[in-house]
Amino acid sequence: MQILGTYIGIEPFTVLVNDSPELRALVERAKELRSLPFPERLEAVKRLVLEAMVNAYEGMHQPRTRVEKYELLNRGSTTQTIIMGQDNSAEIARLKEIVDENHPLSHALQQKAGCCRYQSALFFVLGYEANLGDKHFVQTAPINAEYLTILPIDKVTKTVFNELLQNGQRFTISIFRESVVDPRFDYTRRNPNLFEQPFKELPGQTFYSYHRTPSGLILVSNPNRHVESLEGAIK
Repeated sequence: MQILGTYIGIEPFTVLVNDSPELRALVERAKELRSLPFPERLEAVKRLVLEAMVNAYEGMHQPRTRVEKYELLNRGSTTQTIIMGQDNSAEIARLKEIVDENHPLSHALQQKAGCCRYQSALFFVLGYEANLGDKHFVQTAPINAEYLTILPIDKVTKTVFNELLQNGQRFTISIFRESVVDPRFDYTRRNPNLFEQPFKELPGQTFYSYHRTPSGLILVSNPNRHVESLEGAIK
């Protein structure tokens, strides 16, 4: 386990949290939420993330449209060209690239689009700045757990989400799910227990969490698995 002095430089599930003007602006807004009761603060932090980026995964699956040209014959044998529709192929390609490639958080914020990885990283950072929760974990889980029996773990499609503990109560937050407009893209329709099955261990991955202590929130990283509690971990 390593105690961290800052979240800048952490890399939860391939998303490097780096400094950017967009992140600094969101951090200032998150700090303003500290005086709110926990339920209101939780919803306010969610809104900050939802407003910061659209769901790139859903966006890259939008129906393709194209420009249609029509030539109309007018009186006097002249023609008039009418263009209808708008080509959205560039927008689809932009969103797909955000999902398929590993970018730092600043890229998603500048593009105003991200998938579950970017959304969860941002929620973790803003939750920390809003002093949200007694414990906060960035979690990942297989979307289709049955594939774990037939595929290597690195080939299994996963989702990333957040888990908060407050006064002993557990809160599961999937900004991805909350940002979906079309319910067909809601993972839990196929796997209702999705968020109850986070990986307990992932060799080669670094896990991030923060924990409330008498001196404030402590941010920690740990290889391969989460630090569930700081009791006995800090000498």
